[in-house]
Amino acid sequence: MRADSRVPEIMDNYRKLCAYCDSIWNHVREAYPNEIACRKGCGICCELQSVNQIEAYAIRFYIVNNKNLSGDCVDSIDSGLLRYARNDGHCEEQRDEATCLSRRKAIQLDGDMIVGTGNTDACPFLRRQACAIYPNRPIICRTHGLILRSSEFPLSRQAASCPYNFPSIHPDDFPPELAVDVDLITKNLVNLNLAFCLASGVDVRDETVNKEIRVPLRDLAEDFFC
Repeated sequence: MRADSRVPEIMDNYRKLCAYCDSIWNHVREAYPNEIACRKGCGICCELQSVNQIEAYAIRFYIVNNKNLSGDCVDSIDSGLLRYARNDGHCEEQRDEATCLSRRKAIQLDGDMIVGTGNTDACPFLRRQACAIYPNRPIICRTHGLILRSSEFPLSRQAASCPYNFPSIHPDDFPPELAVDVDLITKNLVNLNLAFCLASGVDVRDETVNKEIRVPLRDLAEDFFC
């Protein structure tokens, strides 16, 4: 990965997108405090298995700068990437029309929803029912549990992303300004990833299969939990 002066600015814009998603959550919690079941210890949404290049870089950067959290085991990460990262100075159930947008593999235990121990689809960074990289979790993780809005939903513009949140509110009745605009966020993330790949000299697509290159979270977790 080659160093490029544009990368810090691109990463700043990525962090602004993360902050935008977080701000939606803050507004929703303030408006509907009794409709949110999400809390530490519930990991039923945590099934992400891969990320794009810019989010992989953000996770690696977090690992490099939090060695005390990762068990001091970052030596196996590419040394050139580490040097560059260190110099980056900045550092559902849709109730009437579809099943929940994410598969839910949960069990009920003492009133708390937790991921079943046999859930092989659980995110590699989900440890003890908590996210090991929570401050630097990917964009999609920052929208879990919210009402989503997209032009691509088949029967309605809005859909629930968790069957346990907003039990008394139908997605269609949820204020659009508090719903996550999936199309807008996806477009911005795709553009940021492309800019990052161009600036850092990494491939954005695998032309042999004509697909976006995705970095397995398990590979990143091996660096974190070695």
